[in-house]
Amino acid sequence: MNLRKLFGIKPKEKKPYEFADVLHMWEDDYLMIELLPKDNLEFIKKEANRIDEFGKEHFDGYGFTDITEIGEIPIKTIDKQIDFNSVSQIFENSGMEKIKEVVYQNVGHLIGEKVPFGFGSNNFAVLLENENGKLKYIWTTGRIENEELERKFKNGLSEFVNTHNFLAIDWYKSESFDLHSEKGIEKFIKNSC
Repeated sequence: MNLRKLFGIKPKEKKPYEFADVLHMWEDDYLMIELLPKDNLEFIKKEANRIDEFGKEHFDGYGFTDITEIGEIPIKTIDKQIDFNSVSQIFENSGMEKIKEVVYQNVGHLIGEKVPFGFGSNNFAVLLENENGKLKYIWTTGRIENEELERKFKNGLSEFVNTHNFLAIDWYKSESFDLHSEKGIEKFIKNSC
């Protein structure tokens, strides 16, 4: 028996989610899919292997019984002293839109100067962090949702990598990507973006 119908009670009208078309970011995703100087390749291979082994040792069939941190990157992005504005210009010139608002886990809806600096859409972004005019970090979050955004990101990524000799690491999967070829960029986008 449907009591609502019997007593003439109408269900509450569900309002659409106010921020459905806004990029959502989670704290746990911070620097998990990162672009790093290619000089770190040996470290990345060893660290990815260490993390994989740690995961195998601490998996109980249902989940992980312990966590490990990613080790200290030997040659940080900031060490390269790359001009922040020049990198920003690369992605802007590729046609990617600047991120204007985000919903950040445990923080809420951010607009204006509080928004992390980046380019993309409401589903995907490449994020750039500035320290005293130099690029501190460059990383991605989300998934590319269409061919147009993929093309623009490929163009910007290719120019950035060829100018500054970076690679990509997906710490979730312990997988690194050589971005110096179209095939490498496509594999990175398919598997991690």
